[in-house]
Amino acid sequence: MALSESLRPSLLFWYGQFLMLFKRHARALEVFRTVARDNPRHQQAWTCVAFLLAEREEFQPAIEAFERAIALQPDDAPSHFNVAFILQRVGRHEAAIPRFERALEINTNVDRAWYGLGLSLAHLGRLEEAAAKFQEAARLQPMNPYAGYQLAGVWHRLGRRDKLRAEYERIKGFDPKVAERIRIEFGVQPK
Repeated sequence: MALSESLRPSLLFWYGQFLMLFKRHARALEVFRTVARDNPRHQQAWTCVAFLLAEREEFQPAIEAFERAIALQPDDAPSHFNVAFILQRVGRHEAAIPRFERALEINTNVDRAWYGLGLSLAHLGRLEEAAAKFQEAARLQPMNPYAGYQLAGVWHRLGRRDKLRAEYERIKGFDPKVAERIRIEFGVQPK
């Protein structure tokens, strides 16, 4: 094999990355598809194809591309997370749950996976489980108000006014706008 032939997939892959920097996503998708076609074992190419398809809201082909990446690297937590996120996005919460859980088996420090898992559980009415997942997401990213907002909503739905107030007070300390939203939406009375 000539040197240029052995370098082609790597050079093309980096060219695709370069195109992404300049927001030339349609062309980058073509390039990454070429890399994946020419070298079906190029896990990063499959991941890039998947991201770009998801960005275009071509969800089923994106899932298929992530599955190709996962087949090549089964312990890639971000790919499992992204499949779960897409499944959640299209309303397939039951299917998303084991994918979030797999991402967390691989890496327990992915706060977005805890958050996503909490969202799917809450959507399915599994509120106590959802609360635990949102608490873990908030523990990992204490200054991120989104998990706290969702947690407050779960406490509200469960009628846990004490926990709702505690979450409101915690968030008020670093994000007054989100705290105000919690106060209005969930009826938290100011002290």
